[in-house]
Amino acid sequence: MRAGNAFLHKQSAAIWALLAALTLVLPFPASAGPINTDVALTPPKGGNIFRLRYSYAEAGARRNIRHVNASGVRGTYVYGLKENMTLSLSVPYMNKQVDVVMPKLGRIEKAHDGIGDITFTTKYRFWQNDTRPGETLRWAALGGINLRSGDSDFSSDSYDPIAGTVFSWQRDRGWLDADLVYQFNTGGGEFRHDTLRYDVSYSYRVYPEVYQDENAWEIDVVGELNGRYTTDGSHEVFLSPGLQLITERWFVEASIQLPVIQDLPGDEPETNYRLVLSLRFQW
Repeated sequence: MRAGNAFLHKQSAAIWALLAALTLVLPFPASAGPINTDVALTPPKGGNIFRLRYSYAEAGARRNIRHVNASGVRGTYVYGLKENMTLSLSVPYMNKQVDVVMPKLGRIEKAHDGIGDITFTTKYRFWQNDTRPGETLRWAALGGINLRSGDSDFSSDSYDPIAGTVFSWQRDRGWLDADLVYQFNTGGGEFRHDTLRYDVSYSYRVYPEVYQDENAWEIDVVGELNGRYTTDGSHEVFLSPGLQLITERWFVEASIQLPVIQDLPGDEPETNYRLVLSLRFQW
């Protein structure tokens, strides 16, 4: 498992180096939206977006668990079915390593990797107000289903409906996004609890101050609050600063998520930090 995880890290680094080089030669920037928050914008009819998101998290000791690190790659494909409606499919590949201290057996290292639950969603933008040049407000509804992958290490035991809403406001160089998404978990055991996701993000274009014909790319800074609440009483909130490099078709972005609130039940380890690297390609 260690060799496989090291190979994954090397491949991710190579892909990032290649795509970062490509962004420097592709023209005409476009707004990317936030990194860890949903957005009410939709691609044009027939438009496509593919996103590859890598995350790495470390959690501290709690009772007999000494250390946990978890990484994963999530691929997401978005298709513009109509001007105001999209379809998306998201598939995660996950890896988790846990150091456990047993009373009689001592220290034991456990490692698992596999496919997590697959998510299918549709987004419908039902309201749009372009108040003036450079300013727009948009509001969308989101619905879908979380499909169990069947992988024993990372899959739930149910098929769970998803419903939510997303709001976006852009004015000149600033961009505000917020989402509220509820997942109705229909399984048993540890998967019986519903989850609520809520996020708010503000993005600001640092460069260029004003678009010119020669501008081929832009740089945005992003600040987010990302919350997760589960009906078993678990509650986590992360502060997530980030940076984006944007061209017409490529988006390269990085974010670090730092815990602000962690109220977790039982022996669940608390996250120390989470690193997110992402690239997007649209056509």
